[in-house]
Amino acid sequence: MTEIPREALSDHFQLRMEGRRLRSAVLLTYQFDPGFFEQEVLPVFFDIGLSHASAIRLLQLEDAIRDLAGEIAVYYDAGGLVVGDAGSAKLDVRYIPIQHNAIFHPKNVLLLVEDEVADENDERQLYLIFACMSANLTRSGWWENIECCHVEEIAHGDKNRLKEDLTKFLQSIKRRSPGGTTHTAIDDILTFLRASEQRKQKSIAGELQSHFYRGGESLPEFLKRHIGSQLKGGYLEIISPYFDDADQCDPLEELIRLFEPKDVRVFLPRSASGEALVRKELFESVTDLPKAGWGRLPKDIMRRGSREEYGERFVHAKLYRFFTQSPKREICFLGSPNLTRSAHQKDGNIESGFLVEVPTPRRPEFWMSPELKTPTEFAVRGEDDGSDSGSSPLNIRYNWDTETASAFWDHKANSSVLRISDRNVPLGDIGPLACREWIELSSEIATAIASILDNTTLVEVHCEGEKPAYVLIQEEGMSHKPSLLLQLSTADILRYWSLLSAEQRAAFIDSRATDLAGIGTGTDLVVRAKIALDNDTLFDRFAGFFHAFGCLERSVRKSLDDGQPKQASYRLFGKKYDSLGTLLERVAAQRETLDAVDGYVILMCCKQLCIEIAKDYPDYWREQMDYTKKLNARLADLASVRKRLLKENEHGFGDFLTWFDKWFLKRATPAEVADA
Repeated sequence: MTEIPREALSDHFQLRMEGRRLRSAVLLTYQFDPGFFEQEVLPVFFDIGLSHASAIRLLQLEDAIRDLAGEIAVYYDAGGLVVGDAGSAKLDVRYIPIQHNAIFHPKNVLLLVEDEVADENDERQLYLIFACMSANLTRSGWWENIECCHVEEIAHGDKNRLKEDLTKFLQSIKRRSPGGTTHTAIDDILTFLRASEQRKQKSIAGELQSHFYRGGESLPEFLKRHIGSQLKGGYLEIISPYFDDADQCDPLEELIRLFEPKDVRVFLPRSASGEALVRKELFESVTDLPKAGWGRLPKDIMRRGSREEYGERFVHAKLYRFFTQSPKREICFLGSPNLTRSAHQKDGNIESGFLVEVPTPRRPEFWMSPELKTPTEFAVRGEDDGSDSGSSPLNIRYNWDTETASAFWDHKANSSVLRISDRNVPLGDIGPLACREWIELSSEIATAIASILDNTTLVEVHCEGEKPAYVLIQEEGMSHKPSLLLQLSTADILRYWSLLSAEQRAAFIDSRATDLAGIGTGTDLVVRAKIALDNDTLFDRFAGFFHAFGCLERSVRKSLDDGQPKQASYRLFGKKYDSLGTLLERVAAQRETLDAVDGYVILMCCKQLCIEIAKDYPDYWREQMDYTKKLNARLADLASVRKRLLKENEHGFGDFLTWFDKWFLKRATPAEVADA
């Protein structure tokens, strides 16, 4: 038997990310567990050290996501939300539900990445890592099931066979999204693809190039168009966990008609108790097909562990394997389509997959052995099994910047009155809502929604006559959402600004957040120790202030020069643990205990930073007028600190402060060294 390739999904992506940093990411899934995704999947895409403790890891991820040049977006089926043990979403990721008359069923990962190290021209090479797989963004999909995945990689400007189909696919996802949705991550990838060239040849040197299935035609038509008669009369092996609740398997019979295989094996899915997960009549119809039969995967793949009593894993892979033995050739289609009508027809599910030729140094053989154990019990399981609730067309957004909430009813007819609740605690009634139009909700509803967002972003929607459904609240203006759990002191904020690398910042948060180690998973792996503060001299202390503000200013300037105002706004105006605004709040809160000289110098550094950024980036500063007014109001604390200094010092100190203020705010011009 040909050896079956196997690898852990997370390990593969981590290897791909070594020496690279993420710019933007688009992920598509049917079932979606937002808490598991943030805690266990998202860290795979960052090549930095992260804490084992879930609470601290979220803090570190919050920091890493803020520094992205682009955005992370997840598109999921509105009826596919899974409420897992890891909780709900907390990070600055855009979550977009898709309504579809069948199932939004693709499973894709698209990562726009760049080299960590620049080349001799101070440029970083861009790549697109593009995966089609069978795994949902859930615990079972990434950790438990048997899944399949294929990854393609495109370098910037490369000629490839995927450009046109992937471009059309992403554009169709944008059209299917709720109106008024921004698609920064998709747009970043589309811009990348425009720089590449579509390869016209289907094959090179007799080897089929990888092709992407985006729908728009039935799956059999796609396979026939690209494979043609190349593997006609060969062998066909199919792995699919789901079948139609029907007397016969029409998609299988269509593939047999098109490719005329000499032998066909189809995986027979079973429950943990041994039931065949197909209708009895369909089981018998496949058995009666000429040269076709049911198959079983090897035990060493199926087992959960090394011992029989651990049981078998659920097979969730979707794979269509065509091969011939003379000549030796193998072509596989893998991705999201099950062996069902809705997955194979043109106007059914939204599906995706890769058609790839696999190198075959040895003669290909079946992976599966014939299924010799005839089932006595049958239970049909549908493609849409496994979600925790019904599907609702309701979309809810909360904007932390404006402290407002809005709703969008993604349906062709208006809604009735809807009741939203958090774990059976009513938050209020909304509606009726006009169809496909964003409606701002009352301030009472907005306040009720804001009150729960520290704990959960999942709410239950109740509509008369319908099954209750979970809806994931989409958070916007995340720079103004109070930081997750951690509150740093004034000294710690300044120290944090001084750190140069992502690894240093992650380690710093780990050391300062040990009090959080009792929250969430991984707590037993965290060392309960804090880094002791150094004994500072007066010079060390003030040099540290200036160095910290210098690092902050360079970071803000780089963000603005690189066309990334979001990162600059996070640092200057946000409410995160290391934002300038947060530092000013700490100084104000400590005005009675903080050394007056320290406080005054820190506030003068803040004022100088604002003056310099406003002078060199006037357009940006004007665009942020609402925020700059608030920042200036906080800087008014300078007056109170100044009065305290004057009160605590001798007569004549006011003249010194007047001189000090003038020269402190005047930026020194570096002297030029004259030629000898």
